[in-house]
Amino acid sequence: MSVDISRVSFDPSKHYSRIVHQQGRVTLDADANEQTAVLLHYLRTVVADVLGPAAVPRGAPGFSVARIPQDPDRDLALGAGRLYVDGLLVENDAPTTYLTQPDGHVDPETAPVPAGPALAYLRAWEREVTVIQDPAIREIALGGTGPDTAARAKVVWQVVLHGFGEEEPDPGAAEASAWFRSWLDGLYRPAGRLAARARYEPTAPSDPCAVAPGARFRGPENQLYRVQVHTSGAGLLPGADPARPVVRARRGRGAGRAAEPVATFVWSRENASVALPVASVAGPVVTVEGWGRDHRLGLDVGDLVELVDDAAAVHAADEAPAVPPQRVHRIVALDVPGRTLTLDADPNAGPPGGQSPLQVGGDPELHPYLRRWDHRPPRGEDALPVVLDTWIPLEDGVEVRFEAPRRPTGTGRDAERGPDGERPAGRFRRGDHWLVPARTIPGDVLWPQAEDGPAAVGPHGVVYRYAPLAYLPAGEGDPVPLVPAFSPLFPPAG
Repeated sequence: MSVDISRVSFDPSKHYSRIVHQQGRVTLDADANEQTAVLLHYLRTVVADVLGPAAVPRGAPGFSVARIPQDPDRDLALGAGRLYVDGLLVENDAPTTYLTQPDGHVDPETAPVPAGPALAYLRAWEREVTVIQDPAIREIALGGTGPDTAARAKVVWQVVLHGFGEEEPDPGAAEASAWFRSWLDGLYRPAGRLAARARYEPTAPSDPCAVAPGARFRGPENQLYRVQVHTSGAGLLPGADPARPVVRARRGRGAGRAAEPVATFVWSRENASVALPVASVAGPVVTVEGWGRDHRLGLDVGDLVELVDDAAAVHAADEAPAVPPQRVHRIVALDVPGRTLTLDADPNAGPPGGQSPLQVGGDPELHPYLRRWDHRPPRGEDALPVVLDTWIPLEDGVEVRFEAPRRPTGTGRDAERGPDGERPAGRFRRGDHWLVPARTIPGDVLWPQAEDGPAAVGPHGVVYRYAPLAYLPAGEGDPVPLVPAFSPLFPPAG
């Protein structure tokens, strides 16, 4: 889930080596977090330069893939140990299996072990954790229900299987790694971009204590807006019908043209950090464990919320989602003494005629919670369509503009067009997000600028790292490992 921070100030292009605190100054969360980011950037860059994109230590080679003799067609064994992927340390503390991996939440019905040849690969990223997911973070000396303090970032990993069939011919063990990199490039790279600005509104406020009329950002408080892709898909060209699929060119192996749905997005003025732990769910009625600290950080009738748990959160990383995202619902009634709220529909039912999402709220071990969003979707929808090349208003003068990714060749605007002069539709992945700090004193947002205005930048997260683990031949043949092993530069004496 998201955390309550003021902004993210780390920028690797500035090449800062450390943060220098000065006496008598205010200490900000952004400074402390940037110091951590500076060190992690250095360490992970060094590891990636030394070990390459993926490697395992010979003494503790993690994530080995093997057949299970008593159940070779249904499950696979995953070995304990360590693996480094793009400099990130990923650890599997104990032997496990494909179906029982701790953060996999694999459904054998929707993601079975392929019968034919397949590729096993690792997907790893960092997930933000608060006291909702780990109550041990809270310092109980501040009170059992008192304020939380710092959050955490956790490395999450999943072993995923991709089967080969008629549309994707078997590359064989020798070409499996090259095929995998090309396949990833064809899915989400390069990613769609976003620009942000605060638009001037000349109407003077009636409240003499309100923000001056010359300000462009007119919110009463500093905010950190989070703009997040809710459903994967292509960006919609201006004037196009959002109900019709977008036809776009596919990159990488198997290139061609494909139709896909229009991407949608949601936004929050609090970095989506307003969340309440859920005790139970009974149809549209949700019982929460407590209310927010105040009205601004709580829930009210008319608010939009999304019911999420650990399983739903990690499934947002799926390259080919087997289940739809959790729908966003509106609160229609509150019972404060009873700690219950009623939504406009059963959050576990799914849309009429559509596929049902994951069932959330029945297992307290998965830490279910309600997350508040602040957008206002069209009637009958739960999110907003991603429309390209159009300034989309959020609130209080803040606007965002989605753009298709730039092509790697050519210069200027021509670089964004294909050989036939066609404008690309762009590709947006579920969970991609951008953070837009808005400040009252300048009456503006803090955003990088280009020569012609606000710069369009790629997503601020989530950063996924991948490593091909093993090639699985058809039948019951032994998997072929694909990750190289390395020996310590300084072996232990004796």
